[in-house]
Amino acid sequence: MALCFSINATTLPQHHHGKVNYRSNKKCLESVRNLVKTTGVASVVSAPQESLQKGNWVKLICGASFEDVVDVRNLSLVYTLAGVDCIDCAADASIVNAVNEGIEAAREIVYLRKPWVMISVNDDEDLHFRKAEFDPEECPLDCSRPCETICPASAISLQQHQSTTELSHGTETLNVLKGGVITERCYGCGRCFPVCPYDKIRMAMYTRDAAATAELLKRNDVDAIEIHTGGRQTAPFEGLWNDLGNSTGYLKLVAVSLPYAGDSTISSMNTIYTMMEPHLPCLNLWQLDGRPMSGDIGRGATRESIAFAACLAAVKDKPRGFFQLAGGTNAHTVEGLKKEGLFQTTLVAENSKDNRSMPTSLASSHALIGGIAYGGYARKIVGRVLSSMRSQHGLVHIEDYPEHLLQALANALDLVGTVKCYDPCT
Repeated sequence: MALCFSINATTLPQHHHGKVNYRSNKKCLESVRNLVKTTGVASVVSAPQESLQKGNWVKLICGASFEDVVDVRNLSLVYTLAGVDCIDCAADASIVNAVNEGIEAAREIVYLRKPWVMISVNDDEDLHFRKAEFDPEECPLDCSRPCETICPASAISLQQHQSTTELSHGTETLNVLKGGVITERCYGCGRCFPVCPYDKIRMAMYTRDAAATAELLKRNDVDAIEIHTGGRQTAPFEGLWNDLGNSTGYLKLVAVSLPYAGDSTISSMNTIYTMMEPHLPCLNLWQLDGRPMSGDIGRGATRESIAFAACLAAVKDKPRGFFQLAGGTNAHTVEGLKKEGLFQTTLVAENSKDNRSMPTSLASSHALIGGIAYGGYARKIVGRVLSSMRSQHGLVHIEDYPEHLLQALANALDLVGTVKCYDPCT
């Protein structure tokens, strides 16, 4: 059951139009610090690798294709204060900059250890690496625009405009729709695709460039990479892994994300590990991707990731490395893991061969499931606050409006706390 971090509404300052009320902000920022302190974040959070060992690792997924730098920065700030161990983002320099800026802004408010910064790439076509596309001028004016309504990222915006066309006998003014997909906000969930009554929406797939990725990995503010692969064929993974070359030597963690593909899944994971092992200088992690980009839909979305974990738990010849859930994860994931007896359950290694990818301090025993990654659901519960702030103040830093930061942080702590087992003071 999710923890509930409540805020006394009477302590929140009322919004004043015009200049920022810095005196009120200073008082409200102190409330943010007190919330972090009373929740016990600093006493619970540990080094990310230790969180994996204990089974209370939490990763924020900003989105492999989500490239709104303002939201990414603000999400990173909020979830750093909430104590996440890792922030996963698009493999783009501007997005990496936004994540790191958000982390540092959070640590200026409350000094906490830094979460790892991870970039996500793909070895072939993958649902996480696509964008919706359509020409709004092809849309009928009387369309009910279900694409706008269903988009969880507010990435589709349509407005009616007048367009003047030159004709041989003069000019003609027509009403047309303008706008369309806000590319940087679209993260490829695909929900708009089936609801378009005129079949106008297309999905554009793309693959991250290996050379550009290798350069990003050499930065001193990128700690990890996640490679999304289909799992059925390992040749694309091998090709990307080889193209990355020695750039992985700069990392603390290499993660591989894949869906459950039936009986061949474990065999594929072991094959992939064999490919990585000769040039794997750091920890490795397997992201068990249940139902991609669906955690915000409802309670049942998390079932597939939990089922994947249960299948893995029953296998004797497990791939080496840590395991983490993703894909459909939400506020009900921990409850589901507990029902399966998989939440922070310790796995004792039977021989040293199983531990070659782990430091000696982590090798004797560790949690079977290292933790949980939250994407759509994590963005949804904080995004509501960010959206409200944006409508009132425009594109701003959330710490400049700490009444919004306080609410966003309470929502984030409510989620992260289910894994970290925070014990808020009453």
